[in-house]
Amino acid sequence: MHRMLAFLKGLFGHAAASKSDKLGSETDPIRQLLFASQSLREQVSHMRPEGRSGAALSIADAQRLVEEGKTREAVARLKSVLDSPVLETRMQLWVWAALRELDEKPEGKSAFEVLGAVLEMPSGGAYDTLAGYVDGSARYLNFSGKAIFWDAPDPAIKRLCQALVDSTIPPSGRAKPRTSLSLPKRGIQVTMLTRSGPFLITAAPKTVVSAGGALMLELMRRSEEKKTAAGQGGTEREGAA
Repeated sequence: MHRMLAFLKGLFGHAAASKSDKLGSETDPIRQLLFASQSLREQVSHMRPEGRSGAALSIADAQRLVEEGKTREAVARLKSVLDSPVLETRMQLWVWAALRELDEKPEGKSAFEVLGAVLEMPSGGAYDTLAGYVDGSARYLNFSGKAIFWDAPDPAIKRLCQALVDSTIPPSGRAKPRTSLSLPKRGIQVTMLTRSGPFLITAAPKTVVSAGGALMLELMRRSEEKKTAAGQGGTEREGAA
């Protein structure tokens, strides 16, 4: 079990999809967590008590402080998480989602820096969801319910994730704040994940689709390589799941 997959299925244990919440479907909590935009209360509601450690513990502490009316202390607790030199991209986005809720806004150029991108594409009468983050982690949820979770440090995958993120910057002028995590009604759309929140670009341009396709194909290739190695008695390594 990989580090971030363990985070989603352990820390956010009961976010595992039920029959009615098929992986990658509109109501699937795992798909929704890819956007890392949940409120502080929502974040804590997904956490298993035994999974609260490190940054997750700080988030839970912040919610408790808010309930006690200690907003200033809650903000300080959340900001302490951002001091970590190895903070995963989505955790940083979750912390900022909580801070914005407490009227703390990011400042300067970092406010709208794109830290991740989520591409939603029609497929098989449903939608595929692909997410890439600047820390090199990635997720691909296929309409069939199958998925690839990638967290292993890998320069090639990280470059492809960065390329997807970078591809969203030229068309960002027409991006609008995303207020709902519902699947698109039609077409391909991409969401830019920033410290200031998620921003949606409808009718994603070909450059974005091409960058997303390159990341998706590489994730699928790595996944097949892993399956082949496992079938030949190879040792399973951290990577695609």
